[in-house]
Amino acid sequence: MSQRKGIADLIEAFGQIASDLPTAHLYLVGDGPDRATFEQQANQTPWRHRIHFEGFQPEPQGYLLATDVFVLASHREPFGLVLSEAREAGCAIVASEVDGIPQVLERGRAGLLVPPGNVTALATALSHLLTHPQTLQTWQHQAQQNLDWLTVERVHQETLEVYQETIAPLPQTICA
Repeated sequence: MSQRKGIADLIEAFGQIASDLPTAHLYLVGDGPDRATFEQQANQTPWRHRIHFEGFQPEPQGYLLATDVFVLASHREPFGLVLSEAREAGCAIVASEVDGIPQVLERGRAGLLVPPGNVTALATALSHLLTHPQTLQTWQHQAQQNLDWLTVERVHQETLEVYQETIAPLPQTICA
């Protein structure tokens, strides 16, 4: 957990919707240099008993399979591998529209995109999903569509092609 991941924004957004959604809980999975700061922030809210810090999980798939909405509120994120895992698990996704995230979410077809650092937009998206079951189901379904391009086999093949192009022999030239 680091500031770059937007955890503080997520905790604040959860605080904005928690009173209207008394059964909602926020599970934060992972560790990092700023975890203590986020725990302190959560402990200062009236919802501290509904914000859970789970730490590093070697097999986080169980959390993804049990959740309704996955959030990646990053301020910077080159690709967001966890988004492909959340999509595969069938989570509705809310993520920042920054760097590589829109690509992984197919420009908003596979998940809701919000401006990075915009706590109000994040809270609104979460509230809408959690108060509209049909919309939640639609986004859960959308997340699982068109996953072929995220397979390990495809990434492996494209990586090999890049290496093959890089090590291809240079054309022979003659200078006079």
